[in-house]
Amino acid sequence: LMKSGRIDVLAFIGSSRVGDILKHQHPKPHRLRCVLGLEAKNAGIVLEDADIDLAAKEAVLGSLSFNGQRCTALKILFVHRSRVDEFLQKFVDGVAKLKPGMPWDDGVRITPLPEPGKTGWMSEMIKDAVEKGAKVVNPDGGSVCNTLMLPAVIYPVKPGMKLYSEEQFGPVVPILPFNDIEEPMNYVIDSNYGQQVSIFGSDPDRMAE
Repeated sequence: LMKSGRIDVLAFIGSSRVGDILKHQHPKPHRLRCVLGLEAKNAGIVLEDADIDLAAKEAVLGSLSFNGQRCTALKILFVHRSRVDEFLQKFVDGVAKLKPGMPWDDGVRITPLPEPGKTGWMSEMIKDAVEKGAKVVNPDGGSVCNTLMLPAVIYPVKPGMKLYSEEQFGPVVPILPFNDIEEPMNYVIDSNYGQQVSIFGSDPDRMAE
């Protein structure tokens, strides 16, 4: 289709690598109009007045449904330091309830990954974070069997770690505490990616601001 030159507009969500391949297949790439959403390091921000039960439940769903392999998945979680211990416990409890297995089995939520070498690459990201001071805070987190990886909750993540800045696109959840809302907001502003952010709180005026 692209090589035919009959496509005028390309709307594409995915990786920049594949987006570039598609664009360059068009015989007149500078005429082609592109609307692109490429990669994503979508942040979830948990404010100090958030309903932690609700925030943890939604963050588990947002970060790990479809193994976290969604462009709109939550890829990094910022939690206010005054609530982070409570959030971590509830989040880890929620992750523990996700059943691993094959996609055709009843109740399964974590399945093998479709990309060759994906578990090895994510294991390297986890190793990098651990070497720089983070911990895997959930039991068996990051355990691998062939192409199946059990979800890994990594805390505390900080700048300089691969998980802080690179999109993992898989069942690895980096979490870090913040004291001032400017910290996660500056992260979003300065990020190389720009898709979405999720905010958990109870004051609609503050959330809107």
